[in-house]
Amino acid sequence: RVAEFCHIGAQIMRRTGDLFAVAQEAAMVDPALQANWQAGREGTRHNHRVFWQRLADDGLLDPRVDTGWLIDTSTLLGGAETFLLIRRLYRWTIPNYERWLVASFRRLARLD
Repeated sequence: RVAEFCHIGAQIMRRTGDLFAVAQEAAMVDPALQANWQAGREGTRHNHRVFWQRLADDGLLDPRVDTGWLIDTSTLLGGAETFLLIRRLYRWTIPNYERWLVASFRRLARLD
């Protein structure tokens, strides 16, 4: 499930990364775009909350994992801002980003 969740996220970034980059810049000067950017962040957080809660409900998460912390941290790692930063600083490809995301999420959730 983690690999598929990360694959979907990476494919979203592949298709919309350039648009996200433009929107992020424009949001700094346009209040309407800033509101839309924030709505996107909240949507990402909602998706992460649903994903991790379902894993917990299905008994697939270590009960010692703080689900709230996991949601917060994975939302930051899987967010558009992080993808754009990684792409700009490290010039990672989508497959590199996806592998990193899978490994990070698995470690955070104590699935390794």
